[in-house]
Amino acid sequence: MKRFKLLGIVMLAVFAFAAVLAASASAATFLLAEWLVGGTAVSTELLTESIGELLLEDTSTPLGKADVLCSGNLEGWVGPNSLDWISEVLSLSGGAAGNTGLSGTALVCVNQMNCEEPLVWAAHLPWETEVELMEDTTVFFADLILPHSGGGQPGWEVECMKSLIGPITDECTGPEGAVSELSLEGTTLLGNFSTAFTELAGIKLATCSLGGENSGIVEGSAPVILNEGGELTASSEGVVS
Repeated sequence: MKRFKLLGIVMLAVFAFAAVLAASASAATFLLAEWLVGGTAVSTELLTESIGELLLEDTSTPLGKADVLCSGNLEGWVGPNSLDWISEVLSLSGGAAGNTGLSGTALVCVNQMNCEEPLVWAAHLPWETEVELMEDTTVFFADLILPHSGGGQPGWEVECMKSLIGPITDECTGPEGAVSELSLEGTTLLGNFSTAFTELAGIKLATCSLGGENSGIVEGSAPVILNEGGELTASSEGVVS
């Protein structure tokens, strides 16, 4: 009897220790940061563009995992007091993607798995974004994509024109549509989207109409470029990226 009682105490201790580890693993904290150009704090809205490739994935559709690779240009601005803004998403040919879902111009993307002839729209533009310093076991700069006042949750909408079960549509959105890690490559500021960083930040993945909660994933990177030139960085209390 004593042996089982002791074993129970040991197991409780193990579970308690595991809970402490889990809590500490998700204990990332955020502090408001600010944008700098050439080392000086941004005091007005400066136009930006961000051209790159993003992999958009729903991990749990009726066909299993489905993902598409999209190229495009996120246009907007950076401003004072940590704020930035994505006003529209353009194709590489310059056409603006529609903002009403399944209507207007779509981004033409490439099927990677289970979504033939995909068309993609940005959901609920414009998106408000905010640069922050994230502290975990180390320090990162992050850019959070948030709903703007009165707007819907940011995300994306995909129509697969062909699939094994015919045309299907899927919308993936979240209260924090995505979070990117900011890093410098030489003098170029990169926004890097990854599942690992999203989970490290303690932010839920997107909820998809087909796959459900935490099934929507964004992966990829794109530079954040000032239209009028200059070196863009982020800073918070002496820390600069």
